[in-house]
Amino acid sequence: AIPWFKDTFVRDGQSVLKGRWVAIRHGNHICYAQWEDCGPFRTDHWQYVFGNDRPKPNLNQNAGLDVSPAVRDYLGLGNLDSCDWKFVEFRDVPPGPWAMYGNNNRFVILRRQSNERFARRNVLLEGF
Repeated sequence: AIPWFKDTFVRDGQSVLKGRWVAIRHGNHICYAQWEDCGPFRTDHWQYVFGNDRPKPNLNQNAGLDVSPAVRDYLGLGNLDSCDWKFVEFRDVPPGPWAMYGNNNRFVILRRQSNERFARRNVLLEGF
């Protein structure tokens, strides 16, 4: 059911979803975020996550997606607002506030690596 499973599976117990990018739309606003986990109410409804099903009823007022406070505030979501979401590839994620934070965020990792290369180069140049 997971389209990228064959390309990303490493071993049992290691998620192929954690860190995947999602685009979340509410009205005319789109926010990008990384998938963290699933649950606690439904963890076995792949037809919703990867298909066309609506979320099954749950104890969280039937929510199909829980978002972070930062995503909530960026989109202006209220407690019971609905939104659309979909998985997106990293290459399709535009620059924005979502590129600033997170240890598993490729934007952050690439920026950190670039800064480290710059620092090493400066150390080498100072030695002359």
